[in-house]
Amino acid sequence: MGTIERREREKEHLREKIVEAARDILSERGLEGFSMREIARRIEYSPATIYLYFQSKEDLVRAVVREGMRRLSDVIRIEMEAAGEHVSSAERYRASGRGYVRFALENTAYFHVIFDLPGEAQMEGDCSALMEGEALDQAAFERVVGVLGQACREGTYRKDLDVEQAAVIGWATLHGLVSLFLSGHLQDFAPTREQFEVLVERSLDMIGLAWRTPIETR
Repeated sequence: MGTIERREREKEHLREKIVEAARDILSERGLEGFSMREIARRIEYSPATIYLYFQSKEDLVRAVVREGMRRLSDVIRIEMEAAGEHVSSAERYRASGRGYVRFALENTAYFHVIFDLPGEAQMEGDCSALMEGEALDQAAFERVVGVLGQACREGTYRKDLDVEQAAVIGWATLHGLVSLFLSGHLQDFAPTREQFEVLVERSLDMIGLAWRTPIETR
């Protein structure tokens, strides 16, 4: 490995350390406890070094959110691909739900930053333009909407299903479950990850059943 390549790898490694330290602080303390000085203390570098990689705190927060959204999108994609090319669209939708839950359980700090931080950040006037993160979020959402639409065309779900609304309902259900699990509020129902994953599958069963059943008009 040449000197230039080694230096580039070292720079990228340090950048990753900065992002990970920022992620942990944001997850643990929110914006109020977030500072370049605290990040520098954790990675054992000077604050000036951090500014060589990120122009401001806002720039660093954006980098954390973008990385979290990239990982979320990748995990969902991988789970959907693992389901196979020949499964039904309804099963691909279930795979996307499993991917969302897997991401939350295995990347809890990023999960907290993505979904707990942006609203707070905007209220404080910081980090109001997380455009790349929003683009990844929208791409993942559109992928799920597309799969639900295909399931309707295949006849698995009813043809009058509002797929965008259904995608939001499914997301909210899984998000609520995983948030309750991570906060320890499901100890009586699912004390272990394995039991929680069974609960997730049952929830997906119930959602799918509702989308197959025509809504009665009153």
